[in-house]
Amino acid sequence: MHTLKHKILILALLLCCTEVVAQRKALTPAEARAFKEKIAANTQHLQSLESDFAQTKQLSYLENTIKSAGKLYFKAPRKIRWEYRSPTTYVVIFDDQTMYTKDGSAIKSVDLTANRRLKGLNDLLVGTVQGGNILDESRFAITYYHENNAYLAVLVPREKALGKYVEQVELSFDSSTLLLKQVGIIDPSGDRTQLTFSNQRKNTPISDAKFTATAF
Repeated sequence: MHTLKHKILILALLLCCTEVVAQRKALTPAEARAFKEKIAANTQHLQSLESDFAQTKQLSYLENTIKSAGKLYFKAPRKIRWEYRSPTTYVVIFDDQTMYTKDGSAIKSVDLTANRRLKGLNDLLVGTVQGGNILDESRFAITYYHENNAYLAVLVPREKALGKYVEQVELSFDSSTLLLKQVGIIDPSGDRTQLTFSNQRKNTPISDAKFTATAF
């Protein structure tokens, strides 16, 4: 279960840091407030999201990066399907207060109301997908930037428990659609993981059946 919790935490922080590749301009306090207001408004209108993703992971003890890919499905208010398709299959589904996982042929369900930690991870994952809810300055010290065609939010955890797993989180929002285009994490050991989203489809019909155990 500890391994599973760690996987879900990584998903949440990823569904929550990238290297600087261009000139960044820090937002003024007024610009940061305006950006957060735009993200909050966009979140309110986000009813569903379907996206492809590519993930790269650089471990400190490996020379080559580990690459994987899959699909993400979100349906408001609290349904998420995180589906790795290559090189191996791994699926996590959050359907309100129930979490389903499939690893190989085994399907498991967890009542989140009875597990405060996993419930917190679910809340974090939903907030990451929606964008605005993750910009919680009571939980993170956040710095905002503008770079090329993106807004960036760099988050450093304030909570000691989260800081054991996460050193820094970076979220990249498309400046025109305000959807997350890239998310990443650096952990205390220096390992880096990055996800890039593509083919994002906002507010298209997604069946509730996609988020049940029978959908595996």
